[in-house]
Amino acid sequence: MRTTQSIRKRILAKGPDTIWTIDDFAGVSRFAVAQALSRLAKEGFIRRIRRGLYYYPKMTALGPSKPGADALLAKTIGRPKGGTVFAGGTASFQNLGITTQNPAQYTIMGNLAARTVHIGEATVRIRQRSVNHLKGASQEDFWILDSIRNIKHVPDSTPTDAVVKIVSNLRTSGRSAQQRLLRFARGEPPRVRAVLGAIAERIGYHGPETGMLKKSL
Repeated sequence: MRTTQSIRKRILAKGPDTIWTIDDFAGVSRFAVAQALSRLAKEGFIRRIRRGLYYYPKMTALGPSKPGADALLAKTIGRPKGGTVFAGGTASFQNLGITTQNPAQYTIMGNLAARTVHIGEATVRIRQRSVNHLKGASQEDFWILDSIRNIKHVPDSTPTDAVVKIVSNLRTSGRSAQQRLLRFARGEPPRVRAVLGAIAERIGYHGPETGMLKKSL
């Protein structure tokens, strides 16, 4: 029971809307932690999402909160050693405001083994894709590149509307962000380089990166 009380205090200290696994309690017997988390779940203090994965909810007017998909993904899908992974698919369009449609499943891309996993109520499709050229890229950089790559398949929108939204995002992102994105685009397929080059001209960006993109086509 002492372990259970200690773990309860740690969870309370971090606060609600947090996700926990056995690995969060280094230095304590894994068996003891597993028993403590299971006991706290039975008490209703935390919620069991799946084996070894628990959520400390926040109480709202509509009842206990649910864990966000991003937090679940970060907690359960480890990054490859020295590598990078990105959320993509319909989430790219959604996060850029290109579509309001919620993804039926979440897509993670990177140097990972392709598979489908279920995390609580979420279905996650992991796609193996080389992202070596995107070292240092932000998640938003990837959303833009991924949206351009799949611009013909925008749900509840059109390619033209998607480009308008991307143009709007890039205009407000600042020159350094624009420059960085154009640099990453050199490792993308020709259609992505062509569209992004045209967008750069449309927002009035003039730099060596646009020339390099043209020469690469």
